[in-house]
Amino acid sequence: MQARITKAMIVGMAMTMLAAVGVSAVFAPPAHAAQVITDISYAPAQPAGSRGHMLDLYLPSTGITPRPLLIWHSGSAWSSDDGKTGADAIAAVFNPLGFAVAGVSVRSSAQAIFPAQVHDIKAAIRWLRANAATYQIDPNRIAIMGDSSGGWLTEMATLSGGVAALEGTIGTTGVSSAVQVGLAFYSPTDFLQMNAQNLPTGGLDHNSPASPESLLVGCPIQTCPATVAQANPMTYVDSNDPPLMFLHGQADFLVPHGQSVLLYNKIKAQCGDATFISVPGADHMMPQVMDPAHYGTQTVRTTTDCTETVGTGTLNPTWANFATFLRGGLKMGTSCEVTYARGSGSGTFNGSVTMRNTGTAPIDGWTVTWTWPGNQQITSAWNATVTQSGTQVTARDLGYNSYIGPGSSQSFGFTASFTGTNGIPAQFKLNDIACTTVPA
Repeated sequence: MQARITKAMIVGMAMTMLAAVGVSAVFAPPAHAAQVITDISYAPAQPAGSRGHMLDLYLPSTGITPRPLLIWHSGSAWSSDDGKTGADAIAAVFNPLGFAVAGVSVRSSAQAIFPAQVHDIKAAIRWLRANAATYQIDPNRIAIMGDSSGGWLTEMATLSGGVAALEGTIGTTGVSSAVQVGLAFYSPTDFLQMNAQNLPTGGLDHNSPASPESLLVGCPIQTCPATVAQANPMTYVDSNDPPLMFLHGQADFLVPHGQSVLLYNKIKAQCGDATFISVPGADHMMPQVMDPAHYGTQTVRTTTDCTETVGTGTLNPTWANFATFLRGGLKMGTSCEVTYARGSGSGTFNGSVTMRNTGTAPIDGWTVTWTWPGNQQITSAWNATVTQSGTQVTARDLGYNSYIGPGSSQSFGFTASFTGTNGIPAQFKLNDIACTTVPA
């Protein structure tokens, strides 16, 4: 009886605070989703009637296809099987940027213990990749994001790609469960060190048999260190992992800030790719971690290829900066220049487009789009596949010229017809990034 009371107190307190975390209170519902598909079963329900094997898809009305995909899972101290909640708010941010968004649920710790939750998220990733063509999703550009226990799931999925023991046999098999980039908010990592890292003013008793961490692994965490190690994202860190950004408030009452410090130090020691944003005064809530009042005060640590940079206020925790990070990890580019040249002629002309990657991340696979200001019509092209619908033009790489390194360029050309004036397009976009147009 006493254990039940303790469990109710601990989990109840966690859930009360976690209820304030949800991003749905921060953003309006998505306005750019052309299609919302809810309650897709990526695997049979276990147990029957549960929601842990469902996902929602938010497909944008703008942007190029196939679309990059962002997976969202909301934290709940592993106590809910409805982690897809809140994906509508994420879609409100990322659908207008051309991202498809999938809200994914996994089983709660009451329904199944670890590693079931990791098996579930990997099954969802496999299902989404296997069905990518149906929803015009790019199977090679999948990002994942979550907060709290959802951040833990994000880190597990990002860092454990290729670990056979964590794949499971749920749902679709025979397809990769790898993601290309991850973004996590205030995630637990090493459960055994959480109590020692609690704030001086207190925190949860993570060593309790009724703590969220103990309930997840199915044993009091101090009694099963081998299982706890398997549930630690740091166990899977190596130099080949995708880029990972994670944020943590220094005043976090539920998940100690030191959990992210441990993860960053492990990735740095392994010469991995990580960005750690540490926010002073912020508790276990996304609105606090992203509060503009903290801009300019956060410590930003970045490690890549065994080279570290540390700065204060160098990267504010904004959705725009998160989108830039995700685009870089997906090798879509973060900034660009376009030089447009056209020949003179009466009724026909030759044109060329040169794209320069002005960002620090490589671009692997490109699509250039623009809108003609007049009645120009593409008749042939070289070094790209060019299609036109009305005044909208789309040019795609031919494979051999898909890569544009930082500071490098690729070009393609075309022949077009026109009547009247032959105006210059107002804007070119490279992988949905608005490029700066420079004179030819």
